[in-house]
Amino acid sequence: MSARVRNNIREQISDDPESIFAVLKESRFYEDILNEGSMPFPFSVEMLKLLKRSNPLSQKYYYIEDDERYAFFTMYENRMNLFTFGKAELFINISTIGFPCSLSCSGILTNDLVWVLDYIKTIRGCKLVLNLDDRPDAEGMASGETLPSCVLRLKKDHTSIEAYIASLRSTYRRRVRLAAERCKDIKIVNDHEDKIDIHSLYLQTYERSDYKLECLQKEFFDRTEGDKLVFIKDGKPIGFVLLKENHGELIFMLCGMEYEDGVCNADLYYYMLLNIVEYAIEHKCMSIDFGQTSEKTKLKFGATLKKKYFYAHHSNPLINLIAMAGRHMLEYKYSFPRYRVFRE
Repeated sequence: MSARVRNNIREQISDDPESIFAVLKESRFYEDILNEGSMPFPFSVEMLKLLKRSNPLSQKYYYIEDDERYAFFTMYENRMNLFTFGKAELFINISTIGFPCSLSCSGILTNDLVWVLDYIKTIRGCKLVLNLDDRPDAEGMASGETLPSCVLRLKKDHTSIEAYIASLRSTYRRRVRLAAERCKDIKIVNDHEDKIDIHSLYLQTYERSDYKLECLQKEFFDRTEGDKLVFIKDGKPIGFVLLKENHGELIFMLCGMEYEDGVCNADLYYYMLLNIVEYAIEHKCMSIDFGQTSEKTKLKFGATLKKKYFYAHHSNPLINLIAMAGRHMLEYKYSFPRYRVFRE
């Protein structure tokens, strides 16, 4: 991107979600992207304001446009391992362009992805763009695959959880029934009024995660939009899932589990996923975005992998050349068996 072209871009940069939305409402972006008078999930002003308070990382919101193109994106700053999804370690300050809530969606809304990637290169320091659905050619940036998202597409005959289980091949049917049997003394509560403290469960799972990007504070779970299914044993919460319906798709946002003695985590996790499937069927969702990580288990529920891509760039030309040459070290490498989950 030449300096002349860069200077022709009209830009708004703010650390205040409300002020950036005031700009969006006066732009073509608002007319073209917003179909219902509000930003698409999860980019609502309410969600971004909540994350501003409950995500301790510094966040900024960008809106840029020229005569034909426009983009809105979120960026947060963190000191993290550049090779988080690879096999090496190099902790540096990174500006991450992504949604600051560990969702599998990207943090960019635009009508020209190559153009906005070109703009991101002009931001100083190290930038990491996460969870893009496409991998266009962006000159001067390292790119590759990051963690895939796991998506389960429900079938027409999945009219109940019993019908879903019956459609599984015997091996997978036996496993979910075993988990359900071992968890039969667990009570499930839809915590609409946010009365149950689940933050400690989230922290336990976060601390065991191999891919730590940001750690959300308690306020996020007390105030976020979506349904919380809480799994309770002997009067104590031992697990939860945070779910959000979005135009016929159920999004599995976050979860947490108890890791102390007496809790079988493998059975509990299976049981939690099974209840997500049941929730989706009851709410007539067509698909479930199970998110990233724990791919093997989610594949055994019939999910398929949806590829996601990253882009990385450093404003220091030498460091950027090194990153491009070693981009395979930034990639998430995976190879999973092809499970034949459904009977047909």
